[in-house]
Amino acid sequence: MLTYCREYLTKLENQFVKYISIRRLQQSKQGGFTLVELMVVVAVIAILAAIAMPQFMSAADKAKNAKQVADIQIIRNATQLYMIDKSIDTPPTVEKLYQEGYLTEHVKTTKGKEYVISYEQVTGNSGKSVVVTAPET
Repeated sequence: MLTYCREYLTKLENQFVKYISIRRLQQSKQGGFTLVELMVVVAVIAILAAIAMPQFMSAADKAKNAKQVADIQIIRNATQLYMIDKSIDTPPTVEKLYQEGYLTEHVKTTKGKEYVISYEQVTGNSGKSVVVTAPET
């Protein structure tokens, strides 16, 4: 009986050792990332961000310029309509165009300044034209 118990305990001990070794292998395979791996990922993201940021900045500048060109054209058209409707030769302000309903909003530059409307002789034309300019900073 004693030998049977020893054999049983030895067999149980072997099974336990196998279980522990298998468990350790599983845990080492499920481990997290090393510091080096994380540093490589951060470095790659930093490089990609350094490449992409100038593209985003130039896209923002292009969008601001496109908005300004569109605003100038809208104000110019509204001014021409206003001057024809009122039969006058002096251009109104942007505020006046908004108040009279020729503009749906009080349009300002991207820096929050007022557009300047003038009625002047333009080279190449026999008459005068409406000129809308955005003031510089």
